[in-house]
This record gives sequence, C-alpha cells and structure tokens, in this order.
Amino acid sequence: MKYDVDHFINKFEAIPDELWTTGKYNDGDKCCALGHCGQYDAQSHYNEETKALGLLFSVKYDITLINDGKCDRYKQSTPKARILTALKDLKTDQ
Repeated sequence: MKYDVDHFINKFEAIPDELWTTGKYNDGDKCCALGHCGQYDAQSHYNEETKALGLLFSVKYDITLINDGKCDRYKQSTPKARILTALKDLKTDQ
C-alpha cells in the first residue's frame, strides 16, 4: 500500500465529521487523525500507516496540534477540516 498525501486525503474525506475527536487518539467510535489510522494511545506501536502520516506532517507541522485546533495556521471548525486543509497544503508544497 502506498501511503501518500492522496491516500490520506481520500481516507479522511470519507470519514464523517461526527466520527472525529480532539484531545485523545480515540473516544469510543470517534478518533483523531492518527486514531483513524490505528494509533490508539501514545504507548502503542506505530503501524505503517501511522508512520507514513506522521512523516508527512513532521516536515512542517505537528499533526496533533492541527487535529486539536491548537495550530495558528489551521482554524477550521472541525478536526477533519483542519487535517484535510493541512494535507492539501502539503500536496501543494510537493
């Protein structure tokens, strides 16, 4: 599987806003961006998808700050919107 920007844009666009959360990897059925890729807590091991997502963002941004609305550059109203906007910015910068 190729985990590139397009993969994550497609994946996250398909997840409804109401299934996103902030401040936690997961909260019942809701997850943050990393949680939607299989990372359920800070101590669990990263899988290939979470590693790829983390690497994409590590170049310029902190994915958790964007997801949780604590990044000055991304102030969209939902975690999904913030993550998708950041991914689209990353794609433009490629």
